[in-house]
Amino acid sequence: MPSSSVAAADGHVQSARPGGCAQVEAIPAEVAEQAVRWWVALRAGEETARTRLELQRWREADSLHEAAWQRIETMGSEMAGIPLPLARAALGAPASPRRRRSMQLLAVALVSGAGTAALLRSQSWRAWSAEVVAAVGEQRRLSLPDGGSVVLNTGSALNILYRADVRVLQLVRGEILVQTAPDAQRRPFSVQTALGSVRALGTRFMVREREQAFEVGVLEGAVELRPIDAAAGVLRLAAGERGWLERVAAHRNGPLEPAAAAWADGMLVVSHMRLQDFLAELGRYRRGHLGCDPAIADLRVSGSYPLADTDKVLASLTSALPVQLRFFSRYWVSVQAASS
Repeated sequence: MPSSSVAAADGHVQSARPGGCAQVEAIPAEVAEQAVRWWVALRAGEETARTRLELQRWREADSLHEAAWQRIETMGSEMAGIPLPLARAALGAPASPRRRRSMQLLAVALVSGAGTAALLRSQSWRAWSAEVVAAVGEQRRLSLPDGGSVVLNTGSALNILYRADVRVLQLVRGEILVQTAPDAQRRPFSVQTALGSVRALGTRFMVREREQAFEVGVLEGAVELRPIDAAAGVLRLAAGERGWLERVAAHRNGPLEPAAAAWADGMLVVSHMRLQDFLAELGRYRRGHLGCDPAIADLRVSGSYPLADTDKVLASLTSALPVQLRFFSRYWVSVQAASS
């Protein structure tokens, strides 16, 4: 009778048969992690005769090793669906207890069964396990190993993958502003997204996650948009241009707004923006719900607003527009038409 696997509360993976009877052996989390490391090595193109021989020796060294590897092999498409950069990032040298925990979760989940493997591909888990995270309302600036820099906008998550042959930023969620630097090893630089990649050509550019696409804006230099569907071809954007990156295509989307990168300096700069759109943008920088009365949705907002204090920004709207604020709680605010 076929068996399946379940994750035990102590971090072990037990092999269970239908009917609720667990088999004797349980796979410790450290063995699961070793098995996943072998899987990553094989997927990364390191499948040499020596690698295969060492893997075979590892499998034969302990029945638990063989059980863990068999579990990985039986998962087939579930394993194949997990992006290699995500696996590499989670299994790389952990920079914090949070990263170490995410590495252990990946190892246990991959060996424990299809349900938890599917969880690993979810957006929430990827963001939770990312190497670098910016909290809601935060702009986080980092120096890159090659001398470049990246700024994460509110609620963003990022993995940094620098290897001997490539420099990759994996945008898991949110928005980033990248400043590239010359590389002595001449490694290509790209931002990877769920829908494709943005190849930098000596440049300063932004990538922002939208609902069905990624928006790319070029401040300096040029970039190439490469949809995940290779048949779609490559689109080059020059300084001052913006475009959309989708799974099967890339498109130009007009000129880049002059103050598009103001968020990196903690400012929201708008000109004649609809109030409803302004509040949707401001809402990215605060927790909870920020609503807009449809009756005033088309009022226009212009100005420069500091993102560090969104309550102050909301208060300023009441002196500039015929609106009032209604606080149902700290995390539920509605902007409504002012009472006559």
